[in-house]
Amino acid sequence: MYNLIYNYIDLLLHPVKSHQDLANEREKLEKVKKSRDFSLVDDDLHESREEKKNFILDFASFATISWAFVLIFAIYSLIFFHFGQYLSDGLSEDGFLASVLGGSLFQKKVFIISLLFEAVFFPLAAWVYIKFWRVIISFFANLFDKNVERESLDEVVNTSLVGNFFLLIPILGKMIKSVSQIFYIFIGLKHNLKFTTTQSFIVVISPLIFIAMFMLFMAMYVMLIINLY
Repeated sequence: MYNLIYNYIDLLLHPVKSHQDLANEREKLEKVKKSRDFSLVDDDLHESREEKKNFILDFASFATISWAFVLIFAIYSLIFFHFGQYLSDGLSEDGFLASVLGGSLFQKKVFIISLLFEAVFFPLAAWVYIKFWRVIISFFANLFDKNVERESLDEVVNTSLVGNFFLLIPILGKMIKSVSQIFYIFIGLKHNLKFTTTQSFIVVISPLIFIAMFMLFMAMYVMLIINLY
């Protein structure tokens, strides 16, 4: 458990160095394998396995720690919500201010349900997030003619979950978390998978490009339908 928390914090604070170390270790093993010194290969593989026992990068481990930050975010969000309700009740004599602070009953229910849903089903959301970025990165790896191993791909997408740490920051935490996860994927692509800066940038903004293309296609389709009638 100590090693897991240490790795999480290390990747959070030193993502460039961590991904460079992972890439260098992988390159070192590949060179040893090609040297045909099988005794040395066995020794290095054994050493690598021992190091990986101390450097945990699997999805379940990173999702578990990230889940703790999501739960903390949900708790203090509910506290702030009830504090806002208290202020709203205290200022009920000011109709305008009370309406601004209070909001409709439907909005309150939607906020609470969505917050609880996000907290409870975070592991599922994280799994979908990981699968989504695996598909995106694999697609561009083939497009850029990059030989990306499954293990190194997992390292990049799994470790981007450390961005959930920023949920501890009130108000702006959720926005910082979303931006930081993109940043950590960019760092992983560049320093672990050895994509160029331009290639890494294209990969991380590709979801926005796909959304823009889809919206453009839908707009053109609607215009076509309107012109037909």
